[in-house]
Amino acid sequence: MSQDERWQLSGSAADFYERYVKLLMAPWVRCLVDVATLRPAERVLDVACGTGFVTRLAAHCVGTEGRVVGVDLNASMIEAAVAASGGDTETTIEWRTGDAAALPFENAAFDVVLCQQGVQFFPDRVQALRDMRRVLGPGGRLAFTVWSAITDTPYFGALAHALGRHVSADAGSMARAPCALHDAQELHDLVASAGFQNVQVRPTIKTTWLPLPAEFVPGHLAALPIAQEVARLPADRRAAIVEDMTEALGKYVGGEQLALPAGVHVVTADA
Repeated sequence: MSQDERWQLSGSAADFYERYVKLLMAPWVRCLVDVATLRPAERVLDVACGTGFVTRLAAHCVGTEGRVVGVDLNASMIEAAVAASGGDTETTIEWRTGDAAALPFENAAFDVVLCQQGVQFFPDRVQALRDMRRVLGPGGRLAFTVWSAITDTPYFGALAHALGRHVSADAGSMARAPCALHDAQELHDLVASAGFQNVQVRPTIKTTWLPLPAEFVPGHLAALPIAQEVARLPADRRAAIVEDMTEALGKYVGGEQLALPAGVHVVTADA
């Protein structure tokens, strides 16, 4: 496939999220579910669930006796989540659209609240965390992840540099936004300010396996809010994004894939 053909993509941003962002998130899905210590028959809410990577695994952990709900503000993400889980006959998941700062659930409706890479994007983080605590019952548990410093995740650093150089300064800033809550103490204080107890922030590095930039970057960018801006670029500028990232990430190439370090803060707390 030519480099130009790799940019000829069809499907919605949510579809690309399911296919490409899923690879970036892969090491952290199991990590988050494990740290939450989910038990059979528990009631679990996955906030900002996207297309449901964490939601689906959580459903397998609590089994048919439990209740698992995925909620996301973006209706197209929920549609993609429904489609992605449609062939799973072993679990039952409820999918809802809703705002993290005003969750559409009664008080004490859940035993566990999960959130994979969502808290840093909430306009009112404290209110969103307070509402997560509201929907947790006595003894309820919170577990979530946010990316740590951008220097911990070379892919994001390379992406931010390439977009800032070849698209716009705003595009470069957007690529840095996932790492907005990189300060561990700030993160601890944020969660505690929402009323949670026993807050723990665990800096964690894992290896992420991705296809080479020429294969991965066009699809990943199609999942992001700047997808249309990138699609309107001349072909040579789109190619330059991939070339820059290929050079920046060259030392992480192993065979036909990238083996990249990636860093997150894994946060747990009690309601």
